[in-house]
Amino acid sequence: MKTEWKRADVYRLAGQLFRFGLVGGLATLVHLSVAWWVLQVWAEGSPFLVNLAAFLVAFQVSFWGHSRYTFRQKGSPWRFLLVTLGGFVINNSLLWIFLAMGVHSAFVAICLSVLLVPLFVFLASRFWVFASVPK
Repeated sequence: MKTEWKRADVYRLAGQLFRFGLVGGLATLVHLSVAWWVLQVWAEGSPFLVNLAAFLVAFQVSFWGHSRYTFRQKGSPWRFLLVTLGGFVINNSLLWIFLAMGVHSAFVAICLSVLLVPLFVFLASRFWVFASVPK
């Protein structure tokens, strides 16, 4: 069966991508701000624990923003948690790779790993988390 894209569908998808970028940008800014602050307070802290603390704060911003603004419908917080945990695993795997490759700044390594995960999160959110939630 061939699917035809209507102009309204394209505009709706473009709007979702734009809103996803805004909410994701805000959540990323929160993530990086928390990571920077924790590294200032706890300079000897593990980059992985710092990243976890930042993730937990940014998760709240992200779920609220995507459910209320990006997708404009109620989503499953448990599904979103699974998606973001998957993203977090990818994020930490990339963090480990960057640190192993010799990136000396923990903050730079966290920035690089945080910026490479959004596509996975958008697709999983759009087609699974914020799709029709079973009653």
